[in-house]
Amino acid sequence: MSAKERVKKACRVAAGRVSAWIDGLYRSTPPYRLSATDKLAALLVTLPFFLFYLFTCSHHPNLAGDSPELVGGAYSLGIMHPPGYPTYTLIGYLFTHMPVGSIAFRLNFFSVILHSLTLLLLFIILIKITGSRAASAITVAILGLSPLFWFYSLLAEVFPLNNFFAVLLLLLSILARDSWIEGGKVRAQRLVLLLAFLCGLSLTHHQTILLVFPALLLLTARPLAESLRKPRMLLAMAGLFLLGLLPYAYLPLRSSQQPYMNFGDPSTFSSFLNVVTRRTYGSTKLWIGPEAAHRLDLVFDFLRTLDKQVYLMGIAVALFGMFHMARKRKGDFAPMLTAFVLTGVLFPLMANVAARGPFEISTLERFYMLPTILFCTFLAMGWREILGLLASLTGRLRARQAIRGLLVVVLALLLAMPFYLPLRRTYEHVNLREDVIAEHYARDLLSGMEDGAVIFLGGDIGVELIDFYYRNCVHDRKRVITVIWSFWGLPWYMKHLRKWYPELNLPEDSVAAMPFASNILYFKGWLVEYLVSNNPQVSAFYTMDKRMGLGEDYAYAPSGLCYRIVPPGERLDHEALFATLSQYYESLSWEVYDYSRYEFNRRELFLVQYISMHIHEAALFFRSSQELAKAAVLNTLAYEIYPFQEYEYETADMLEQAGNLGEAAALFEDYAANGSYYDEKTWESLARRERILSWEGAK
Repeated sequence: MSAKERVKKACRVAAGRVSAWIDGLYRSTPPYRLSATDKLAALLVTLPFFLFYLFTCSHHPNLAGDSPELVGGAYSLGIMHPPGYPTYTLIGYLFTHMPVGSIAFRLNFFSVILHSLTLLLLFIILIKITGSRAASAITVAILGLSPLFWFYSLLAEVFPLNNFFAVLLLLLSILARDSWIEGGKVRAQRLVLLLAFLCGLSLTHHQTILLVFPALLLLTARPLAESLRKPRMLLAMAGLFLLGLLPYAYLPLRSSQQPYMNFGDPSTFSSFLNVVTRRTYGSTKLWIGPEAAHRLDLVFDFLRTLDKQVYLMGIAVALFGMFHMARKRKGDFAPMLTAFVLTGVLFPLMANVAARGPFEISTLERFYMLPTILFCTFLAMGWREILGLLASLTGRLRARQAIRGLLVVVLALLLAMPFYLPLRRTYEHVNLREDVIAEHYARDLLSGMEDGAVIFLGGDIGVELIDFYYRNCVHDRKRVITVIWSFWGLPWYMKHLRKWYPELNLPEDSVAAMPFASNILYFKGWLVEYLVSNNPQVSAFYTMDKRMGLGEDYAYAPSGLCYRIVPPGERLDHEALFATLSQYYESLSWEVYDYSRYEFNRRELFLVQYISMHIHEAALFFRSSQELAKAAVLNTLAYEIYPFQEYEYETADMLEQAGNLGEAAALFEDYAANGSYYDEKTWESLARRERILSWEGAK
């Protein structure tokens, strides 16, 4: 036998084994036909969650994820960050122009609808897998009340639509498989055609949906293979898949009109590919920087998050369900486990995120919703087996059937206590109805600026909240010129600035693009210097970050929640500046910026820390001029907004140098009382307090 024949034989054997394995999967999953009662139960189970979400829905822009960008982009029909999210933008445009509530609420309401529909479809999937309405209802309730799923049901984000697409595709795949098993081959192939279209459409939204596709292939293996053998069906599937990708045409068409939000300017073929493939935004990276890495510990981070959603009790029940699903319904177990591993294990390994603080954690945790939804299939199977055991145990009692049924319900409620007892705590954590911190921050940031001023924005919160949301959606806004620092100097963005701010004198394209590839920071700084020196009509220039590569003859003066760029030759009146800053900081909404209101995994906490840091920087500005009393006042404010112990130590040091020994001793004592024994400054604080007290005693 030749080598070629041996290869052909090996392929035939492998194909036969795969075919036999698929047949085994199909035989293990007898179809469950939905009754009218099942459909009514799905509606009745889902309706309370729709009402919960509607009642707790945010009426304002929110800091979570990319929410401000999505509201601004959908409302103005802009181009969002890669891959552009054209489907979300087009549907979001319709929602943001409904005559109900604020612009932000309208898109937040879209998430309410999407996650309610996700629960509805998930209930149908679970009942087709388990055949148990009670187990399906319990599982949907656990997911619907879980902190992460509930929280992202209340604000504008791309993940609710991605979750909806995932359960919709899985349900259609299960329906196609069931039709094939029942002999309805024509209906199964029609469902496969619909599935091809929706797969293409889902890819125009969030590309992590690709991780669910292997599960779809396993579920629809037989009708899909039959369709691929027929040229007409193959062409129809390819055509419908491409038709589903059609929303991507929105990107170059809209970009050619140069909207205000025009991320990456995908008006040319090359720039369009860059946006769609996330070439410049990270295809397998959520984070860029030296601390970002493909790390195994992120898998454990997902498991910790899963514990916070379904608790150890839920994980144990799901593992029990996995065991029984692997024994009784291999055709469901294999695809669901595949999708869960890809979304919950493979993706965290690829995410490239340094999960350190509230900002990074909130960036990553949104991706954990999809594997949690998939995990619910095992959870439902576990509950089915548990309810079956309870029914079997109570069936041995000599009592009426109604009493035995009531006893099963009572026992099930007792077992489910870990899921509903934290309901009040979860409600307090996720309720966004009165969350106004983003709106207050946007107005506070700009309130101290003159009309016509230029501000360089940095960071997700600053860029998305001010340039994307505030600039597009707030009509009575402060008239300032917003510039995105990360885009500053890029040719497409300089073209954008020329269109929208023709009054600015910007360098020519040939000059602006010349040395951008090397020494980027200092070149961008040179462009800022060009802007400052050639635009005397601009009242002032501000920045959110002092690391701009400017020359040494430029300075940064504290100005509220940002910095003013001080050009060469300008002298600062420190007394007037301190008076302005003190008045400004005292006018802040202290109850809104109260750090104790926000959980560690919320970006609101990050923003409070950021505000505190700006006030601390203002204190350091005066300290550098040896104006210690002023510096101590501002540093005390920074500590009151967010109690970083380092600020307290610095304030005590400033007061001691300024001669306020009594206050300094009290702060040193407080620092030592709250400090760690392993912190060197704890012992320094005790020593300095004793020294001050000895001086006071000597006097």
